[in-house]
Amino acid sequence: MNEPKLEKKWIETSRGKICYFIDYRFENSPTMVFLHGLSANHTTWKNLASALHQLRINVLLVDLRGHGYSDKAKKRDLYKIPVFTKDTEVIIKKEKLEKVILAGYSFGGFIALDYAIKYPEKLTALVLISTNHVNPWKYKSIYFLTWPAYSLLNLLAWLLIWQGRKKYYYYDQEKDLGYWRSTFKGLTTMPLSVNLWMLTEAAHIDFSRDLEKITCPVLIMKSRNDHLVSDAEIADMAEKIKSSKTVIFDETSHFLASRHQEKISDAIIDFLKKKGIICPVVKF
Repeated sequence: MNEPKLEKKWIETSRGKICYFIDYRFENSPTMVFLHGLSANHTTWKNLASALHQLRINVLLVDLRGHGYSDKAKKRDLYKIPVFTKDTEVIIKKEKLEKVILAGYSFGGFIALDYAIKYPEKLTALVLISTNHVNPWKYKSIYFLTWPAYSLLNLLAWLLIWQGRKKYYYYDQEKDLGYWRSTFKGLTTMPLSVNLWMLTEAAHIDFSRDLEKITCPVLIMKSRNDHLVSDAEIADMAEKIKSSKTVIFDETSHFLASRHQEKISDAIIDFLKKKGIICPVVKF
């Protein structure tokens, strides 16, 4: 079967244009909506999108605001989690999607969690990759540094608000896999102030009291040695989400979706098959 033919589309909002890519050709099949991490774009998911296409699953890949082809206006209030969640809902509503599997990676996982809590009836399944449900430092001894760091990052964001580029680099996750290469190139994809504002959002997240509102099947994935997501946090998350399954990969990186795409794809497809959400394609 051919590769997915991703159509580039846009939504116009009062807060700017958001770009996304969709291949919706399989009627009555679910659609997997992908939310990437900080300073990336929709190319994070190319490998998984191709694998799902072989199983006749529709895919929708978002360039989050501030990233890729989407609006990069330097306004602090545009980069709060509820704004990203609303963007996601507007796209899903515009495309009239009914069977939605939502996947969020790192920062995209914050958005996915917020969406699943606010719109639990709209999701068929939820996939969380390298995702915190509370401030990443809450499970660490340096939690007391949260607010000094928050203040410093906000100050740097305002000091750098003048910074901009005539053209931002479009990061291709399939090509830029090395840690330092991808980290530094990621900073050329968006205004530095936007990057810093989004980092500060992590200080505010706390979905711990609302996780029980999530009723769809949930797959939680992390690496064994993730410097941002601890085993204790994942255990707490899994306990509160009754319909969840946890997969721990024997890796040493937070960047699972971007650096271990084949393993992630296999785990997601296996989960969706076991839950009866997707079925193997039978060839005659």
